[in-house]
Amino acid sequence: MNFITAFFMAWGNFITLPCPYKKWDNKLKNLMLSMLPSVGAVISVLFVLINLAAVKLRMPDMVTAVIVEFYIFYIHGFMHLDGFMDCTDAIMSRRPLEDRQRIMKDPTVGSFAVVMVCFLLLGWFACYYTVLSTYPMLIYAVAFVPIISRSGAGAQVLTYKPIGHSQYVEDYKQEGRLKLKLVLALQEAVYLVVFLLLMVRVVGADSNYIFKTTCILAAAGCASELAGMHARKQLGGMSGDIAGYSIIWGELAGVAAAAIATAY
Repeated sequence: MNFITAFFMAWGNFITLPCPYKKWDNKLKNLMLSMLPSVGAVISVLFVLINLAAVKLRMPDMVTAVIVEFYIFYIHGFMHLDGFMDCTDAIMSRRPLEDRQRIMKDPTVGSFAVVMVCFLLLGWFACYYTVLSTYPMLIYAVAFVPIISRSGAGAQVLTYKPIGHSQYVEDYKQEGRLKLKLVLALQEAVYLVVFLLLMVRVVGADSNYIFKTTCILAAAGCASELAGMHARKQLGGMSGDIAGYSIIWGELAGVAAAAIATAY
């Protein structure tokens, strides 16, 4: 029952869709973080359904790319995008650590964040449009990326010491984080196996497609981890903003890798 409660806690916190089961237990906040792969799975399923609906309605690829791009950022209420912007402003300020932490908490938006978001949205659109127009079967690989990015972000929050002002400071002191990381990893592994089986059995994916998918998911996972590592070093610890920062970079790397894969 705790796992179900924690899953819907994560749904209510990290997805804008109405939560079908509203219950909160402060003791389960760390378990909630371990359910992030399942949150990613919900996002992934909706991602595929939106693309299939666009095909059914015969929408132009460019329109579909805009719709999907809006979805991937809106589904989390722009929360992770906000974390991306906060971290970008702080890191790119190149000021002392204390100032960088203050900038990250500042509610105003700086020029660094605005410029980087413009490039982020442009890059995401260009890469996804490339996938749609040249190798649309790779949308399934891109659809799995939210599971990878959220798995990485959840593991980082459960592993690394939070910044003093982070909302995760109190929960970090709780024991049993290793078990929670195992729960997180198990979900990710199960979803990956199910995904690959569906690709082979239902879609008819060949070895070349599986190789490309593996590269795409590896790129997303590595980018998410590296982004988190860089942000923790620059900002002095872990936080929710850094988790969002790593998710955004992971998903951008995933769609960029998919666009590159279309050329081979």
